Amino acid sequence: MFPLYDQTRRQICTAAFLGLCVLPTLAVIGWSIARHTRWHRQAEEQQLRYELGLDVSVGSLKHLTPGVVRYEDLKLSDPETGQCLLQCAAVEATWTSMTDSHDQQRPAIALFVTQAECAAASWQRLSEVLRRRLECRDGRPEIEVRLSADQFTLHDAGDAHALENVEGGIGLTPGGIQARLSFRLSGGTASEPIQMRIVRNRQVSPPSNGFDLDTRRVAIPCRLLAVFDKDLQSLGPDCRFSGTVSSYETASGWCGDLSGQLLGIDLAHISSGRSLDGITGVANATVKRAKFLHGRLEEMEGWIIAGPGTIGPSTAESLAAHLGIARATEQARGNASLSFDRLGLQFWLDNRGVTLAGCCDEKSGAVAVCDGRVLLGSPPTQSQPIAALIQALVPVSSVPANAVPATRQSSWLSQLLPLPDAATGPQRPASRDSDERRK
Repeated sequence: MFPLYDQTRRQICTAAFLGLCVLPTLAVIGWSIARHTRWHRQAEEQQLRYELGLDVSVGSLKHLTPGVVRYEDLKLSDPETGQCLLQCAAVEATWTSMTDSHDQQRPAIALFVTQAECAAASWQRLSEVLRRRLECRDGRPEIEVRLSADQFTLHDAGDAHALENVEGGIGLTPGGIQARLSFRLSGGTASEPIQMRIVRNRQVSPPSNGFDLDTRRVAIPCRLLAVFDKDLQSLGPDCRFSGTVSSYETASGWCGDLSGQLLGIDLAHISSGRSLDGITGVANATVKRAKFLHGRLEEMEGWIIAGPGTIGPSTAESLAAHLGIARATEQARGNASLSFDRLGLQFWLDNRGVTLAGCCDEKSGAVAVCDGRVLLGSPPTQSQPIAALIQALVPVSSVPANAVPATRQSSWLSQLLPLPDAATGPQRPASRDSDERRK
C-alpha cells in the first residue's frame, strides 16, 4: 500500500461522493421530474396512438410501482373525424408475464378499467381496431392482453346498456389468435356470465374469423346485439335473445348454427313497410335449430307463439292463397282485421320448402283462436315452396304462382331464405308432435 497525501485522499473522497451519491440522486430527481412533465404524458399518448391506430388523450398518468401505470381520464378518438369513441375514468395497466400452451413465458399486460363508456355508433370503428389486432396488422400480437372492468356502459339512441363484471382479453392460441369477453347485465341475477368469443383461425387458407355467443340462459336485449347486426333492430325495441350462436366467416358469407329464443318480438314493427297491413301483437319464437350457409338460411325448425293481436285482411287472404292457412268457414270475409287471442305456428324450413302446422293448445291444429273459436287452421298441404312463403309475407298482385315478386320489400327475404334446387325430391312430412314443442 503506497501512502497518499491528505489532499489526494480528500479529492478521492469528493469524487466518490459526487459519483456515487450526488450524481445518482440528481439523476433520480431529474427522472422523477421528467415523469411528471407534459412531455412524458405526450410520449405515452404517442406510444398508445401507435399501438391502437387511434388518437389518444390522457388527462394525467401516475407510475404507481415499477411496471404499473395509471391513466386517468383516457379518451380514444377517431383520427379522421375527431369523434370520441371510448372514454374511461381510469385505466390501470400492469406489465407481467404468462405461460402459453407450449410452456413458454411471454409478456402480458393486465388492464383494469374504471367506468368505461362508448356509443353504439362508435363500435364499428372500434371493431376495426380489434380486427387489425387479430390480423396482426397493429400492435404486438405476442403480448397477451387481459381486461377487467367494473362497469361498461353502451349508449344507443338515448338508451344506456350497463354491463358489469366485464372480463376479457386477446391472446395467441395454437391455431391463431382469439379475443374473448364475458359480462353480466346490470341488475341481472344469472349465476354464470354471458360469453362471447372471436377467433382468428390461421390453420385454413386464407385465415378466417369465427364468432361464438352463449347467453347462459340470459335474455340479452336485441338492441345491444344490434351493435353486431343492425337487422336485429327490426325485431322491436323490447325484443330479447337467449341462446347460442356458433359461426365462422368465408369469402361468400357467414356460416354456422343458431338455437335459442326470441322474446318480445314486435310483429307490427317487423311488418311495417314490408307488407300491406301485416300482423300486430307480441310474439315469442323458439328456434330449435337454424343453420345458415354463406350468409343464407339453409334450414330452420321451431315454433312461434303470439297474442293477443290482429291480422290484416290482405295478409289473411295472402296466407290463405299462398300457404293454405285459410279462415274458418264461420268467419266472414271483408276488410276487417282478424283479432286473435292466441296464435301458434310450428315451422320446418329448408331448400325443399316450408312446412307449417298450427299449435294452439286450445284447439288442436289451429293456427289462431279467439274466444275459443278457430280463426285460422293448419294448411292441408304439408309443404309449400319457398316462393309461396315470400308471396304470402309480401303480397303482390299479378305475380304467377311459385314466382318471387321483384320488389324492395321482398328483396331481404330473397337474400335470407333458402334457395330451392332445380329438381327436388319428395317432400318430408310435417311433424305435429306438440310434446316436442313444449320441451
